[in-house]
Amino acid sequence: MTAFAHRVDKADIMRAEARGSNVRYRKSQGLTPSEAILSDLCEKSFLNLWTYPNLYRKAGKELADLIVVFGNDILIFSDKSIAYPGTDDPALNWSRWFRAAIKESAEQIWKAENCIRKNPTQIFLDAKATQPLPLQLPAAADLRFYGICVVSGVSERCIELTERPSLALNLDVVDAGTAFTVGRITNQRNWVHVFDESTISRLLAALSTTKDFVAYLDAKERLLDGGLFTAADNELDILGYYLWHNREFPAQSQPFRLDPNLWDIVCMNSQFQRGMQKNRVSMFWDHLIEYLTNHYLDETLEFGNELAMSEWEILVRLMASETRFYRRVLSEQIIQRIESVRAGEQHKIGTLLPSENPLVQYVMLVGPGSSEQDHAAYREDRARELKLRCVAAKAAKPESRYFIGIALDGKKGGGSEDFVFIDTDGWDAQVLAQARKLQADLGYFMPGKMRETLTHVDEYPDA
Repeated sequence: MTAFAHRVDKADIMRAEARGSNVRYRKSQGLTPSEAILSDLCEKSFLNLWTYPNLYRKAGKELADLIVVFGNDILIFSDKSIAYPGTDDPALNWSRWFRAAIKESAEQIWKAENCIRKNPTQIFLDAKATQPLPLQLPAAADLRFYGICVVSGVSERCIELTERPSLALNLDVVDAGTAFTVGRITNQRNWVHVFDESTISRLLAALSTTKDFVAYLDAKERLLDGGLFTAADNELDILGYYLWHNREFPAQSQPFRLDPNLWDIVCMNSQFQRGMQKNRVSMFWDHLIEYLTNHYLDETLEFGNELAMSEWEILVRLMASETRFYRRVLSEQIIQRIESVRAGEQHKIGTLLPSENPLVQYVMLVGPGSSEQDHAAYREDRARELKLRCVAAKAAKPESRYFIGIALDGKKGGGSEDFVFIDTDGWDAQVLAQARKLQADLGYFMPGKMRETLTHVDEYPDA
């Protein structure tokens, strides 16, 4: 059982907003303006603990412009800000820009993947190769790599010469065969996804978690490998088609290309707009992960600073594995309970909230808060109750493995948090019997006594 806690004050909030530097390690925020923009975008979507700009494979030898390490998934980003040539030869202009911005990026990504597979422990945060990557990678056979090339310097000329807002995708094109169009790359090892400056921010706004983003890349690669999809006017139309069909690409029986302006149609849809607006509340979940992780990295937790990175990372990675939609659901449920306690409707609330992942359960405990003089006893009682509720939750949901306890205060103006993480892998029949006895003795999450609420939530609701 892993437990940690923190108490909120104004200085904590200011420290939590600091980026890049902490007690445990220091990482880059991007060496160029475009890399800094990419780093900021990726940290907002993939969060701080898993986003690493400007990594090195040995002293002075850069590995990649940015890498996201999230469990078995490795996202390798190459950032190229290349001014578009201005000669009198349009074909030459495109071929030069393609070679410098896309072809070289693809080669760098494939080389980085090869280096990581061969030497997964030789990844460093600094140019002197003195600070190793703080996260331990799984076995090479379990790794899944995704290559993303982010390019800038082309959008203005693309609009001027083609009236398209961004680069097209056409699988019949090889290398620089057609201007302002990306297809297959000579000696291609695997797919590299090319996003220009007009695409990447909107793509990450619509797919703003690692799980959502990786699911899209997986679906897109299956589409490209299927042999029937041929072309689209731009990446956002592919995204629009994917979202419109409930986050999948419908099966086709013959070759097809996507109609233009699909993304604009999706963005103008009122249900899509309402869904994106309702997702704002889901940032509560992101802020909870980031806030507590920043305190762990700064070693400013009330207790729990001694936890190994591997212990901490698995906890917050389980939380960060929720999709944007489900973060909205969780956030709404938690905020409702906080407001209920705050309004005096209930003294305290204990709740079992399921994850999207059937192996994970969240055990919520919202207390009323306390006066300063009574706070130590209040915290001790609340932390003990949270641990007991997590054990009882295993009796109520024996098919789940991970139980994450989250205790918050309903009072305004700050308070404290307690967290418990239990991995029940290896619990035998005797331990489970003890959990069931505790459940019965305390009455936590007992069948017939626990009020169960089924909540129906539409990702893109009607008015």
